[in-house]
Amino acid sequence: MKKKLLFLLVGAMALTGCGGASGGDSEGDTFKLKLGHIQPAEHPVGKSAEEFARLVKEKTNGNVEVAIFPASQLGTEKEIFDSVDIGSIDLAMLGYGEPAKKFTNIGIFDAPYLAKDREHMTRLLSSNELDVIFEDMTQYMNVKGLGGFYYGARYLTTNEAEVRTPEDIKGLNIRVPDQKMYIDTLASMGASATPMSFSEVYLSLQQGVIDGQENPLATISANKFNEVQKYLIKTDHIIGTQALYVSTKTLDKLPAEYIEAIESAADETMTFANELAFTYEDEQMKVLLDAGMILIDDVDKEAFQASVADVYADFDEEFINKFRSIE
Repeated sequence: MKKKLLFLLVGAMALTGCGGASGGDSEGDTFKLKLGHIQPAEHPVGKSAEEFARLVKEKTNGNVEVAIFPASQLGTEKEIFDSVDIGSIDLAMLGYGEPAKKFTNIGIFDAPYLAKDREHMTRLLSSNELDVIFEDMTQYMNVKGLGGFYYGARYLTTNEAEVRTPEDIKGLNIRVPDQKMYIDTLASMGASATPMSFSEVYLSLQQGVIDGQENPLATISANKFNEVQKYLIKTDHIIGTQALYVSTKTLDKLPAEYIEAIESAADETMTFANELAFTYEDEQMKVLLDAGMILIDDVDKEAFQASVADVYADFDEEFINKFRSIE
């Protein structure tokens, strides 16, 4: 409880405006915003956050500064998102699982085997459907999406089990984010889905509390999971994406010209983030294999895809088909 109160107290100082910022028009006001995420600073998410901060400062002539807090410094994924919702943190780069707890449709971007590959996913992210979802989410929370970006195809990792079929994963304790789509997906694939905060994963793998985890290559590498995992298993069960979120309470305090600058910076950052994630994903495969991980790529994806069909039951068929029609 004390830890959560500390996050809120720190976050309460997130936005300050000279002369008071209350739905302002004054171009001379200056603002300091906080952006939180859970990845190390050197991760593509961390580098993309820094690029966004640079662009915002440039586009506002230094009048809006964004301070980046990586590596769960402002809390867990849930704590960061909840803080954006109440306005004590201004911005976040996170996945879709937390907002999906209040607004189911946004969780479609975490759905298993939705996209064929990363190029297909970036086309989904640039579609009008995502813009509609970002607008609709403000009916359920004080948060708006500024853009979605490619995060990486998710691989399964284990220390002992060689997984190629749903039968091979049965009984394995696999860490997942504490979010419904991930829990349902891994459980449907046959695993014992084990929700756990991201900051606890390395030690839990090291101590054998869990048998494995699932994440994109960049995340596996940046967090050194290869030190405590042997097999890198190309399930590609989710073509992962994340989003840049902003508190609508923050937007209410900013002059219109600064909001436009932030939105412009977000658009440019999404392109930067996609390109960086593609490059980093290609590089990190070699890094992980050179570090001793063993790649298993003869995975029965058709069997895994069939196993997760029921995960889509939460979505309206017409809604799903809008995304499936995008090639």
